[in-house]
Amino acid sequence: MFPKSMKMKNRNWIFIAILLISAMISAMLYAATNIHTASAVATTAIAFVDPPSIVFNAPTVGTTFQVNVTVANITGLAGAQFTLSWNASFLSCIAIQDNLFSTVTPSSHSDNIWALTLSKNNTAGTADYAYTWRDLTAAQTDGYAPANITTTTFPPDGKLAMAVVTFNISNVPAVKTFSEFNLTLQPVKLGDVDGLPIAKTVTNGHYKIYGPPEITNTPIVNNGTTYVVTTATNASVVPDSVTFNATAYSISFNLTGTDGTTGYVNVTVPKDLVRLNQTSDQWIVTVNGTPVTPIISENATHTFFYITTPLSTEPVSIIGTVPEFPALMVIPLLAIPTMVAIGLRRRRRT
Repeated sequence: MFPKSMKMKNRNWIFIAILLISAMISAMLYAATNIHTASAVATTAIAFVDPPSIVFNAPTVGTTFQVNVTVANITGLAGAQFTLSWNASFLSCIAIQDNLFSTVTPSSHSDNIWALTLSKNNTAGTADYAYTWRDLTAAQTDGYAPANITTTTFPPDGKLAMAVVTFNISNVPAVKTFSEFNLTLQPVKLGDVDGLPIAKTVTNGHYKIYGPPEITNTPIVNNGTTYVVTTATNASVVPDSVTFNATAYSISFNLTGTDGTTGYVNVTVPKDLVRLNQTSDQWIVTVNGTPVTPIISENATHTFFYITTPLSTEPVSIIGTVPEFPALMVIPLLAIPTMVAIGLRRRRRT
């Protein structure tokens, strides 16, 4: 038999152990419940800047563009918040507008949209957005909350912009230089009807602005007529390398720049110097001997070639259709040998 005092101590320890085990079980159940609740909404939700990247080739100050701060693959959304930041040395925000809540809420209930924050700060280079519904119960009763943004509700991509942000370019880099920077989404908070966070991944935007290009105008003399071939590039055209080959019917030059970077060049070629004879003919454009596919446009007098290439020093060639003799010229050319033969025969007779 144990002494009475020892029995009491053992009972106390058993009671404490039961309490500890109960507390642990309760904590595990609470955690499991919260995990289940959070996973009940889409765990594949994403928030991102759309489009994810833009390259501006020699824009002017004041050029405007828009980006969307977008969510996709999400269910159960009741509130959204984000801060978007940018390089204030090159961009200025003109406006930020809600799109998500204005889209999913019927116009008759627009007064139920609650804009907690919608502001921009061009000194800091930030824009802030936070939206929900004033009366979530009324929104649920009328069937527009919580919001589901999926391929079923927004086919085919299952995405919807939370906000549309309009920028203008307030500064441009120097000639043949560029600036690149992110449009950063941090933080991003998405919540469900219970106030619980919705799991998501966040992707920033990446943007690049090129300064003015180097412009070279090269005179080309052919059959006594001077033509001008113009190149505009973020790299450099090697001096005196722009040449015209009458036999190959081509324009060639050497493009040079920093190893490992990507260069572009716009080439303007007069049609009276190099052209295609038939609409079915194809331009042949090569970089370092390898055929490339440039962007080609034209007007009545010139053809324009936009070519991009990894840089070091790259020889570029643009080849048109070698001109054929016009049909009316063939007969006189064929008659020349005959006339010469007749003349020689007459001379022998005399």
